[in-house]
Amino acid sequence: MHITKPLITNNNKQQTNLLLTYILVFILILATLHLLPKPGGYIWQAEIINPISAILFTLLVYLTGYIARTTQSIIGILCTTIFILLFCPETPLFFTRDENAVIQLSSSCIVPFFISQYNRIANKNFKIGYFVMLVMGIFCSYTHDSISIPLCLAFLTLGFQQRGRLFRLACWPMIIGFAIGTTLCIVQTTHIYPSFRSNILAFSSHTVQGIAMLWQTKVFLFAILIDIYFLYTKKRRKKFWQLIQQHKLLSHCLMYSLCAVPFAPLGIDKTISGVCFFCMFWTLILFSQAISNNKKTTCTAPTDNHPATSPT
Repeated sequence: MHITKPLITNNNKQQTNLLLTYILVFILILATLHLLPKPGGYIWQAEIINPISAILFTLLVYLTGYIARTTQSIIGILCTTIFILLFCPETPLFFTRDENAVIQLSSSCIVPFFISQYNRIANKNFKIGYFVMLVMGIFCSYTHDSISIPLCLAFLTLGFQQRGRLFRLACWPMIIGFAIGTTLCIVQTTHIYPSFRSNILAFSSHTVQGIAMLWQTKVFLFAILIDIYFLYTKKRRKKFWQLIQQHKLLSHCLMYSLCAVPFAPLGIDKTISGVCFFCMFWTLILFSQAISNNKKTTCTAPTDNHPATSPT
Protein backbone atom coordinates (compact mmCIF):
# COMPACT_ATOMS: atom_id res chain seq x y z
CA MET A 1 0.00 0.00 0.00
CA HIS A 2 2.83 2.42 0.78
CA ILE A 3 4.14 1.89 -2.76
CA THR A 4 0.86 2.28 -4.63
CA LYS A 5 -0.41 5.41 -2.87
CA PRO A 6 2.26 7.75 -4.31
CA LEU A 7 1.69 6.23 -7.76
CA ILE A 8 -2.07 6.83 -7.51
CA THR A 9 -1.52 10.36 -6.23
CA ASN A 10 0.87 11.21 -9.07
CA ASN A 11 -1.53 9.76 -11.64
CA ASN A 12 -4.44 11.80 -10.27
CA LYS A 13 -2.28 14.91 -10.27
CA GLN A 14 -1.28 14.30 -13.89
CA GLN A 15 -4.89 13.79 -14.97
CA THR A 16 -5.88 17.01 -13.19
CA ASN A 17 -3.12 18.93 -14.95
CA LEU A 18 -4.23 17.56 -18.33
CA LEU A 19 -7.83 18.54 -17.63
CA LEU A 20 -6.73 22.04 -16.63
CA THR A 21 -4.78 22.30 -19.89
CA TYR A 22 -7.90 21.52 -21.93
CA ILE A 23 -9.81 24.10 -19.87
CA LEU A 24 -7.05 26.62 -20.65
CA VAL A 25 -7.37 25.88 -24.37
CA PHE A 26 -11.14 26.42 -24.13
CA ILE A 27 -10.70 29.74 -22.29
CA LEU A 28 -8.09 31.02 -24.74
CA ILE A 29 -10.23 30.17 -27.79
CA LEU A 30 -13.33 31.64 -26.15
CA ALA A 31 -11.46 34.86 -25.31
CA THR A 32 -10.14 35.07 -28.87
CA LEU A 33 -13.63 34.67 -30.30
CA HIS A 34 -14.93 37.44 -28.03
CA LEU A 35 -12.06 39.85 -28.67
CA LEU A 36 -11.68 39.53 -32.43
CA PRO A 37 -13.76 42.05 -34.39
CA LYS A 38 -16.82 40.50 -36.02
CA PRO A 39 -17.69 41.98 -39.44
CA GLY A 40 -21.40 42.22 -40.08
CA GLY A 41 -22.87 40.89 -36.87
CA TYR A 42 -23.97 37.70 -35.17
CA ILE A 43 -26.71 35.52 -36.59
CA TRP A 44 -26.84 33.83 -33.20
CA GLN A 45 -26.10 35.54 -29.91
CA ALA A 46 -22.41 35.76 -29.09
CA GLU A 47 -23.06 34.16 -25.67
CA ILE A 48 -24.25 31.03 -27.51
CA ILE A 49 -22.14 30.72 -30.66
CA ASN A 50 -18.77 31.50 -29.08
CA PRO A 51 -18.90 28.90 -26.26
CA ILE A 52 -20.18 26.26 -28.71
CA SER A 53 -17.31 27.01 -31.09
CA ALA A 54 -14.78 26.93 -28.25
CA ILE A 55 -16.12 23.59 -26.97
CA LEU A 56 -15.97 22.04 -30.45
CA PHE A 57 -12.44 23.34 -30.99
CA THR A 58 -11.32 21.86 -27.66
CA LEU A 59 -12.95 18.56 -28.67
CA LEU A 60 -11.05 18.69 -31.97
CA VAL A 61 -7.80 19.18 -30.04
CA TYR A 62 -8.57 16.12 -27.91
CA LEU A 63 -9.55 13.89 -30.84
CA THR A 64 -6.54 14.95 -32.91
CA GLY A 65 -4.22 14.37 -29.96
CA TYR A 66 -5.81 10.99 -29.31
CA ILE A 67 -4.86 9.84 -32.79
CA ALA A 68 -1.37 11.40 -32.65
CA ARG A 69 -0.91 10.12 -29.06
CA THR A 70 -0.17 13.57 -27.66
CA THR A 71 -2.89 13.63 -25.00
CA GLN A 72 -0.73 12.39 -22.12
CA SER A 73 1.33 15.54 -21.57
CA ILE A 74 0.70 19.26 -21.25
CA ILE A 75 3.26 20.02 -23.98
CA GLY A 76 1.56 17.50 -26.27
CA ILE A 77 -1.85 19.15 -25.82
CA LEU A 78 -0.44 22.62 -26.43
CA CYS A 79 1.48 21.42 -29.51
CA THR A 80 -1.71 19.85 -30.86
CA THR A 81 -3.56 23.15 -30.39
CA ILE A 82 -0.83 25.11 -32.16
CA PHE A 83 -0.66 22.63 -35.03
CA ILE A 84 -4.41 22.85 -35.62
CA LEU A 85 -4.32 26.65 -35.57
CA LEU A 86 -1.36 26.83 -37.95
CA PHE A 87 -1.84 23.87 -40.27
CA CYS A 88 -5.47 22.75 -40.40
CA PRO A 89 -6.89 23.75 -43.82
CA GLU A 90 -10.24 24.83 -42.32
CA THR A 91 -8.82 26.95 -39.46
CA PRO A 92 -9.95 30.33 -40.86
CA LEU A 93 -13.54 29.04 -40.94
CA PHE A 94 -13.39 28.14 -37.23
CA PHE A 95 -13.42 31.81 -36.23
CA THR A 96 -16.26 33.16 -38.38
CA ARG A 97 -18.60 32.92 -35.37
CA ASP A 98 -21.69 31.83 -37.27
CA GLU A 99 -23.47 28.62 -38.13
CA ASN A 100 -20.79 27.84 -40.73
CA ALA A 101 -18.15 27.77 -38.00
CA VAL A 102 -20.20 25.32 -35.94
CA ILE A 103 -20.81 23.11 -38.97
CA GLN A 104 -17.15 23.20 -40.00
CA LEU A 105 -15.91 22.43 -36.48
CA SER A 106 -18.41 19.60 -36.11
CA SER A 107 -17.40 18.24 -39.50
CA SER A 108 -13.71 18.45 -38.59
CA CYS A 109 -14.35 16.55 -35.36
CA ILE A 110 -16.08 13.70 -37.19
CA VAL A 111 -12.96 12.64 -39.12
CA PRO A 112 -10.56 12.09 -36.19
CA PHE A 113 -13.41 10.53 -34.22
CA PHE A 114 -14.07 8.10 -37.06
CA ILE A 115 -10.35 7.25 -37.39
CA SER A 116 -10.01 6.80 -33.63
CA GLN A 117 -12.99 4.45 -33.56
CA TYR A 118 -11.47 2.39 -36.36
CA ASN A 119 -8.17 2.16 -34.47
CA ARG A 120 -9.98 1.30 -31.24
CA ILE A 121 -12.08 -1.56 -32.59
CA ALA A 122 -9.87 -2.75 -35.46
CA ASN A 123 -8.58 -5.68 -33.42
CA LYS A 124 -11.70 -6.43 -31.40
CA ASN A 125 -14.41 -8.89 -32.28
CA PHE A 126 -18.00 -8.11 -31.33
CA LYS A 127 -21.32 -8.41 -33.12
CA ILE A 128 -23.23 -5.30 -32.05
CA GLY A 129 -23.53 -1.91 -33.66
CA TYR A 130 -22.58 -3.05 -37.17
CA PHE A 131 -25.35 -1.01 -38.79
CA VAL A 132 -24.31 2.12 -36.89
CA MET A 133 -20.71 1.70 -38.04
CA LEU A 134 -21.87 1.16 -41.64
CA VAL A 135 -23.90 4.38 -41.58
CA MET A 136 -21.03 6.23 -39.88
CA GLY A 137 -18.67 5.17 -42.67
CA ILE A 138 -21.05 6.32 -45.42
CA PHE A 139 -21.76 9.66 -43.73
CA CYS A 140 -18.11 10.43 -42.92
CA SER A 141 -16.83 9.72 -46.44
CA TYR A 142 -19.72 11.41 -48.27
CA THR A 143 -19.45 14.63 -46.25
CA HIS A 144 -15.63 14.85 -46.43
CA ASP A 145 -14.84 14.55 -50.11
CA SER A 146 -11.37 16.14 -49.73
CA ILE A 147 -10.09 13.13 -47.76
CA SER A 148 -12.53 10.40 -48.77
CA ILE A 149 -10.46 8.81 -51.57
CA PRO A 150 -7.09 8.48 -49.73
CA LEU A 151 -8.81 7.35 -46.52
CA CYS A 152 -10.91 4.83 -48.44
CA LEU A 153 -7.83 3.43 -50.20
CA ALA A 154 -6.03 3.20 -46.85
CA PHE A 155 -8.97 1.28 -45.36
CA LEU A 156 -9.07 -1.09 -48.34
CA THR A 157 -5.30 -1.64 -48.21
CA LEU A 158 -5.30 -2.50 -44.51
CA GLY A 159 -8.41 -4.62 -45.01
CA PHE A 160 -6.68 -6.55 -47.80
CA GLN A 161 -3.62 -7.10 -45.62
CA GLN A 162 -5.77 -8.81 -43.01
CA ARG A 163 -8.28 -10.29 -45.45
CA GLY A 164 -8.09 -13.72 -43.83
CA ARG A 165 -9.80 -12.45 -40.70
CA LEU A 166 -11.37 -9.18 -41.86
CA PHE A 167 -14.99 -10.26 -41.42
CA ARG A 168 -14.21 -11.58 -37.96
CA LEU A 169 -13.17 -8.09 -36.89
CA ALA A 170 -15.49 -5.30 -35.83
CA CYS A 171 -14.16 -2.74 -38.32
CA TRP A 172 -15.41 -4.28 -41.57
CA PRO A 173 -18.75 -2.34 -41.64
CA MET A 174 -16.77 0.91 -41.40
CA ILE A 175 -14.64 -0.07 -44.39
CA ILE A 176 -17.65 -1.05 -46.50
CA GLY A 177 -19.56 2.08 -45.49
CA PHE A 178 -16.62 4.32 -46.30
CA ALA A 179 -16.20 2.64 -49.70
CA ILE A 180 -19.90 3.25 -50.46
CA GLY A 181 -19.69 6.91 -49.45
CA THR A 182 -16.51 7.46 -51.48
CA THR A 183 -18.11 5.87 -54.54
CA LEU A 184 -21.07 8.24 -54.21
CA CYS A 185 -18.67 11.21 -54.06
CA ILE A 186 -16.85 10.11 -57.20
CA VAL A 187 -20.01 9.35 -59.16
CA GLN A 188 -21.52 12.68 -58.20
CA THR A 189 -18.52 14.88 -59.06
CA THR A 190 -16.54 13.29 -61.91
CA HIS A 191 -18.89 14.75 -64.52
CA ILE A 192 -17.55 18.18 -63.55
CA TYR A 193 -14.11 17.22 -64.86
CA PRO A 194 -14.62 15.64 -68.29
CA SER A 195 -11.08 16.55 -69.37
CA PHE A 196 -9.75 14.21 -66.72
CA ARG A 197 -10.75 11.25 -68.88
CA SER A 198 -10.29 12.77 -72.32
CA ASN A 199 -7.07 14.75 -72.05
CA ILE A 200 -3.89 12.99 -70.98
CA LEU A 201 -2.26 16.38 -70.40
CA ALA A 202 -4.51 16.84 -67.39
CA PHE A 203 -2.20 14.54 -65.41
CA SER A 204 0.86 16.72 -65.89
CA SER A 205 -1.19 19.89 -65.45
CA HIS A 206 -2.63 18.69 -62.14
CA THR A 207 0.79 17.55 -60.97
CA VAL A 208 2.50 20.88 -61.66
CA GLN A 209 -0.38 22.87 -60.25
CA GLY A 210 -0.58 20.62 -57.19
CA ILE A 211 3.14 20.86 -56.43
CA ALA A 212 2.98 24.65 -56.78
CA MET A 213 0.03 24.84 -54.38
CA LEU A 214 1.63 22.47 -51.87
CA TRP A 215 4.86 24.46 -51.98
CA GLN A 216 2.93 27.50 -50.77
CA THR A 217 1.52 25.72 -47.70
CA LYS A 218 3.28 25.86 -44.35
CA VAL A 219 2.39 22.32 -43.31
CA PHE A 220 3.85 20.67 -46.43
CA LEU A 221 7.16 22.49 -46.07
CA PHE A 222 7.30 21.65 -42.39
CA ALA A 223 6.54 18.01 -43.19
CA ILE A 224 9.49 17.90 -45.60
CA LEU A 225 11.84 19.44 -43.04
CA ILE A 226 10.85 17.13 -40.21
CA ASP A 227 11.03 14.10 -42.49
CA ILE A 228 14.60 15.09 -43.39
CA TYR A 229 15.35 15.43 -39.68
CA PHE A 230 14.23 11.86 -39.00
CA LEU A 231 15.96 10.43 -42.07
CA TYR A 232 19.31 12.06 -41.28
CA THR A 233 20.68 9.40 -38.90
CA LYS A 234 20.28 5.66 -38.68
CA LYS A 235 18.74 5.81 -35.20
CA ARG A 236 16.11 8.32 -36.31
CA ARG A 237 15.38 6.33 -39.47
CA LYS A 238 14.67 3.30 -37.30
CA LYS A 239 12.26 5.34 -35.18
CA PHE A 240 10.72 6.81 -38.33
CA TRP A 241 9.94 3.32 -39.61
CA GLN A 242 8.49 2.35 -36.21
CA LEU A 243 6.16 5.36 -36.35
CA ILE A 244 4.99 4.33 -39.81
CA GLN A 245 4.19 0.88 -38.46
CA GLN A 246 2.41 2.31 -35.41
CA HIS A 247 0.33 4.70 -37.52
CA LYS A 248 -0.31 2.57 -40.58
CA LEU A 249 -3.68 4.12 -41.33
CA LEU A 250 -2.41 7.72 -41.32
CA SER A 251 0.80 6.89 -43.20
CA HIS A 252 -1.24 5.15 -45.91
CA CYS A 253 -3.64 8.11 -46.05
CA LEU A 254 -0.77 10.55 -46.56
CA MET A 255 0.78 8.38 -49.26
CA TYR A 256 -2.49 7.98 -51.18
CA SER A 257 -3.36 11.67 -50.86
CA LEU A 258 -0.03 12.57 -52.48
CA CYS A 259 -0.57 9.96 -55.20
CA ALA A 260 -4.00 11.47 -55.93
CA VAL A 261 -2.54 14.89 -56.86
CA PRO A 262 -1.87 14.05 -60.57
CA PHE A 263 -5.41 12.67 -60.94
CA ALA A 264 -7.38 15.09 -58.74
CA PRO A 265 -10.68 13.30 -59.48
CA LEU A 266 -12.63 15.56 -57.10
CA GLY A 267 -10.80 18.77 -57.99
CA ILE A 268 -7.28 20.00 -57.31
CA ASP A 269 -8.33 22.25 -54.41
CA LYS A 270 -9.95 19.40 -52.52
CA THR A 271 -7.01 17.12 -53.24
CA ILE A 272 -4.51 19.65 -51.84
CA SER A 273 -6.75 20.19 -48.82
CA GLY A 274 -6.65 16.45 -48.16
CA VAL A 275 -2.84 16.36 -48.42
CA CYS A 276 -2.55 19.24 -45.95
CA PHE A 277 -5.02 17.60 -43.57
CA PHE A 278 -3.03 14.36 -43.34
CA CYS A 279 0.27 16.27 -43.28
CA MET A 280 -0.96 18.02 -40.16
CA PHE A 281 -1.42 14.69 -38.37
CA TRP A 282 1.88 13.29 -39.62
CA THR A 283 3.96 16.35 -38.68
CA LEU A 284 2.32 16.42 -35.25
CA ILE A 285 3.27 12.78 -34.68
CA LEU A 286 6.87 13.36 -35.78
CA PHE A 287 7.24 16.64 -33.90
CA SER A 288 5.96 15.18 -30.62
CA GLN A 289 8.31 12.22 -31.08
CA ALA A 290 11.25 14.57 -31.69
CA ILE A 291 10.45 16.46 -28.49
CA SER A 292 10.21 13.18 -26.59
CA ASN A 293 13.57 12.01 -27.95
CA ASN A 294 15.24 15.28 -26.97
CA LYS A 295 13.82 14.99 -23.46
CA LYS A 296 15.17 11.47 -23.08
CA THR A 297 18.57 12.56 -24.38
CA THR A 298 18.68 15.46 -21.93
CA CYS A 299 17.65 13.29 -18.98
CA THR A 300 20.20 10.57 -19.74
CA ALA A 301 23.10 12.88 -20.59
CA PRO A 302 25.97 12.74 -18.08
CA THR A 303 26.52 15.83 -15.97
CA ASP A 304 29.76 17.37 -14.73
CA ASN A 305 28.25 18.77 -11.53
CA HIS A 306 29.36 15.94 -9.27
CA PRO A 307 31.52 17.18 -6.36
CA ALA A 308 35.15 16.20 -6.61
CA THR A 309 36.42 13.71 -4.09
CA SER A 310 39.56 14.53 -2.15
CA PRO A 311 42.44 12.14 -2.60
CA THR A 312 43.20 9.87 0.31
